[in-house]
Amino acid sequence: MLACFLDAPKRVAVRDVQIPKLEAGDILVRMEASGICGTDLEKVEGQLGPRGILGHEVGGTIERVAKDVTRHKPGDRVVAHHHVPCYKCVDCSRGDFTLCTEFKKTNIDPCGFAEYFRVPEYNVARGAVIPLPPELSFEEGAMMEPTACCIRAIGRAHVQQADNILVVGLGPTGLTQIQLLRQATTGKILGSDIIDARLKLGKKLGADETINALTEDVPAQVRRVTGEGIDLAIVSTGNEKALNQAFSSVRKGGRILLFGAPSHGVSYQLNLSELFSLQITLLSSYSCVEPELAEAIRLVSEKRLDLKSMVSDRFKLRDAEKAMEFAKTSKTAIKTIIIP
Repeated sequence: MLACFLDAPKRVAVRDVQIPKLEAGDILVRMEASGICGTDLEKVEGQLGPRGILGHEVGGTIERVAKDVTRHKPGDRVVAHHHVPCYKCVDCSRGDFTLCTEFKKTNIDPCGFAEYFRVPEYNVARGAVIPLPPELSFEEGAMMEPTACCIRAIGRAHVQQADNILVVGLGPTGLTQIQLLRQATTGKILGSDIIDARLKLGKKLGADETINALTEDVPAQVRRVTGEGIDLAIVSTGNEKALNQAFSSVRKGGRILLFGAPSHGVSYQLNLSELFSLQITLLSSYSCVEPELAEAIRLVSEKRLDLKSMVSDRFKLRDAEKAMEFAKTSKTAIKTIIIP
């Protein structure tokens, strides 16, 4: 089978490798669609360390199951989650599932950018293989993981009914957050980005206004709409410079949520006196767990979220390297999907 590997920073290779063999409790899934995440691009650039497994937003069909697997069968349409907590440790007991020491030790084998991938028994036993309803496409299935991450983040942000909210970065997750927020607040929702296609889609998906950060003064536009500033700013890009928009736009007593994954070791200089005196709350949210994946599937099945409109480009697995370069540099791409 073909699979895509990160051999070193900026060295991606699609190779012919053996189909993974199953051990007790394992499941083999035939990949039908796999989304390129911003963290995949950061891995390729070396921003998250020297190596990494590419592809974790996956939808597919079960090809084989180990003899002792009874809850799933060949032919089932599924979404598979790559990181799974133990659900037993102190962190898990507090609800901090994505802080579990086991969480990032788990993964699919060899990766999500592969014709077939193995879901290990550890993941299977903890509910990380979730049925994909027949009315949903595999491409929608591939977007359930980032959608679930957005659901978790908005929950951590404690959105209030009348909050005015700024989403900084209108990639696929920022656009998903706008849709979720539209259902959570009657306040104004604003989005900022530097790509016109994303700004346009942001308006279509529920933003009251979108702001081009290259040509407009984001904080000034925020105050024009809200008066005193935003109640909550969600930073949906890993670019640390985006924090400037958030801190300059948030009102006294407001909240800032870090969602986009920053590069390893990156720093940002805070005005601690201002943070203290204005009583700004700084939060972060990382990844998701199985209940949030199930909630994502429910919302899309009920047509309360539109994921299809975000899929802008598709590449064959054999062209995965080209796909990632396109996703990184394109001025029109929103969500790029890899298909077999």
